Amino acid sequence: MWRDAPDTPGGVAFLLPVLCHNTRMAELLHGKRALVTGAGRGIGMEIARLFAAEGASVVVHYRGSRTGAEGTARIIREAGGTATVLQADLTDEGDVSRLLSETLASLGGLDILVNNAAGFGELKPLAAHTWDEVDAEWQAVVKPVFLLTRACVPVLVAQKSGRIVNLSATLLQRPAPTYGAHTMAKAAVLAFTRTLAREVGADNVTVNAVSPGIALTEFSLSLPDETKNAVRDRTPLRRLATPEDVAKAVLFFASPLADFITGANLAPDGGLAVL
Repeated sequence: MWRDAPDTPGGVAFLLPVLCHNTRMAELLHGKRALVTGAGRGIGMEIARLFAAEGASVVVHYRGSRTGAEGTARIIREAGGTATVLQADLTDEGDVSRLLSETLASLGGLDILVNNAAGFGELKPLAAHTWDEVDAEWQAVVKPVFLLTRACVPVLVAQKSGRIVNLSATLLQRPAPTYGAHTMAKAAVLAFTRTLAREVGADNVTVNAVSPGIALTEFSLSLPDETKNAVRDRTPLRRLATPEDVAKAVLFFASPLADFITGANLAPDGGLAVL
C-alpha cells in the first residue's frame, strides 16, 4: 500500500511505500501449485525445493531419475512442504497429456510451470554435426518445452492467471565453440518464450526465461578444471553459479514480485554475459 508523504517546503509530495508488517519471504508462493520438470537433480531439484520452501505445492517431474526425484520430494516433505513425484517422457505427446492430468488431479490445479528439463548432445564444432544430430538436440531441448507448455496453456488461460518460466542459456549472448547445436536449440526456447508472452499476456499469464551460464551441476562438474576455471576468471563475480543462484531467478519470475514482467530474460551468471 502507499500513502502520501507530507508536503515538503517546496510544495512537492512524495509517495512512500508502507510495507505490511506481516509480509514474509516464506509466503512468496503461498497456496500456489507448481510443476517443475527435470526436478530429480541439479537446478530442477533446487527450484522444486525453493518453491516448496516458499509455500508452493510442487510436482517433481522426472523422466528416468526416479531415485533423484524421490530424493527431492523427501527433502521437501521433511521440511514440511508438499511434493508429488510424477514420471513422463516429455517428447511423447501421450505422456505429456498424462502428466498434466495427473498434475491437476494431484494439486487440484496449476499456477506455475517451470520448463527445466532438457537433453544435451555431443559437444563438437557445428560443421562437424550432421543434421540428424542437430535435430536430435532440438528434440531433446525444444520439443519438451513446446509440448508441455502447449498442453498447460489452456488451463492457465481459462483461469486468467499463471506463470511459465523456461530455462534458456547464457550461451545465446556469449557463444562457445562446440556448443553450437545446444545454443541453437536454447535460442529457439527464448524465441518461443517471447512470442508466447505476446499471445497470452491479455489472459494474465506471464512467460519469462532464465538463462544461466555454467552452474555447478552434475554436467558442469564433469568438465575439465581448466574450462571451469577459465569461465570463473572471466566472470565479474569470480565464481560459478550454484543451482540455488539459478533457482532464485526462477522464483522471482514465479512470484508476485514479477507481476508486471513478461517476455523477459534474466541471466543469473555473475555478469558473464555482459562482457
